[in-house]
Amino acid sequence: MADKVRIAVAGAGRFGREHIRTLAGMDDVAIAGIAEPDEAARRDVAAAHDVETAAADIGDILERTKPDGLVIASPAHTHVQIACMALARNIPILLEKPVGMSVADADLLIAAEKASRGFVLPGHILRFAAPYRTTIAIAQSGEIGDILSVSARNHRDDSHAARYPDIDPVLMTMIHDIDLAIWATGSVLASVLACRCPPETFRSETLVLGKDARGCLWQMSNAWTYPTLDAPPDRLEIVCDQGSVELEFGSRIRVSGKHSRSIDLKAAAPDNELRNELAAFVAGVRAGTHPGVVTLAEARLGLIAAEAIVRSFTLGEMVRP
Repeated sequence: MADKVRIAVAGAGRFGREHIRTLAGMDDVAIAGIAEPDEAARRDVAAAHDVETAAADIGDILERTKPDGLVIASPAHTHVQIACMALARNIPILLEKPVGMSVADADLLIAAEKASRGFVLPGHILRFAAPYRTTIAIAQSGEIGDILSVSARNHRDDSHAARYPDIDPVLMTMIHDIDLAIWATGSVLASVLACRCPPETFRSETLVLGKDARGCLWQMSNAWTYPTLDAPPDRLEIVCDQGSVELEFGSRIRVSGKHSRSIDLKAAAPDNELRNELAAFVAGVRAGTHPGVVTLAEARLGLIAAEAIVRSFTLGEMVRP
């Protein structure tokens, strides 16, 4: 492989542009091409980062550039089709969340990955964020005992309801919290009761109370209701039988127990979870091996939980996945 790993990008929307900007700042990466149906967006982002090859169709980009790897940051309903196209060409993929719209989609991806020399790294970005990695490590260390519950809050401004009219907030934002619970406990959702208010719109709050296969409680809250960007910070609390650890993103980690302490995140070294994620992906592409951290099998478990949550608030009853 050349000194620089050649990465193509599918999607130049808001998050696709963030991927492109971050990749452009990595010394060991060259952007091979950009696929984006919107001509103005495609032209602008290609010009901003001196990318010579840009087209509306990702198949065209893959054929013309033959990249070493592909970042898929296109609309969620296109993920599986594009991923399968790349895997058929043995191209490794960083696939933004949700990896698919259903468990059936995840099954298709797992089969395609198995048949390919490429791999799929799900874009569960919080696994690459230092504050979350520290919080989970403390919870799993035994310092505060065995995990009893995982509680997460993830609120966003109400423009999300307009920007993502075809994807449920559970799949768009709560999927992060679901993945945190799976990561922290190493378990899977066994039962769940979920409610949404108001029920007929994505501009709403969704509350979840679940129990996993080990008996740990999951509690999640997600609202797309804030009229400005000033929504409360994301929060994760893990209660154990000898204390707890709580993260308020951007502010602090507080450990309560025999060795209580507070970790000031504002004083910590700068952390860029997207760059961390992309660096892990690029290293995997260069080595020809999956970088670990998070797998399609784990992403599939998240989709199983997401489907159960949606089914619960739709039916108005407790369900089992």
